[in-house]
Amino acid sequence: MSEIVALYCDGGVIGRNPSEAGGTWAWCAVDGQGQRVIERGGFVPSPAGRAITNNHTEQIAIVLALEAMPECWTGMVCSDSQIALGRVFRGWKTKNLPANIVRRAEAAVARLGHIRPTLLQGHPTRADLKAGVGKKRGYPVSVHNVWCDAECNRQKLLFEQREGNEGLRNPVVTEHESLGVHILQGNQSLA
Repeated sequence: MSEIVALYCDGGVIGRNPSEAGGTWAWCAVDGQGQRVIERGGFVPSPAGRAITNNHTEQIAIVLALEAMPECWTGMVCSDSQIALGRVFRGWKTKNLPANIVRRAEAAVARLGHIRPTLLQGHPTRADLKAGVGKKRGYPVSVHNVWCDAECNRQKLLFEQREGNEGLRNPVVTEHESLGVHILQGNQSLA
């Protein structure tokens, strides 16, 4: 596998924000040639009695991506969530986040090398992508962030299909259960 130089992360919710149903997350790792070499996405049901927000899922995506990197990894972490980047990398307040998500973010950052958080403009147009920068805010844009957004939407559709059939009676729980929420994983592949 090529050396990973950047991580792209995104999150979303099912229905309105905050969501009683849950949220989706996605991240991908990109090598020096600009190719996605890892793609991940999943669903986070809201814990009983507690809604989940878009900011929760944005941060979950960043935490999972960082945890997947080897010790002392150095690179860029890209997100269209200024709040999630600020909470993970700049010491912003973590109000309303489950404590274990905060602890895991801190632990992941502490074991890695130099990380360059990069704020992206979300939902770029084709013209934005061609220019490499968003017209609205002047922030960088990326096809990899577009992939993450599309994967979050795909995970939402998978949730809706499960909900229509058997719902969440038989969740697929992954090794990330220690985030304090069950994470349902969709198709995962190495690109």
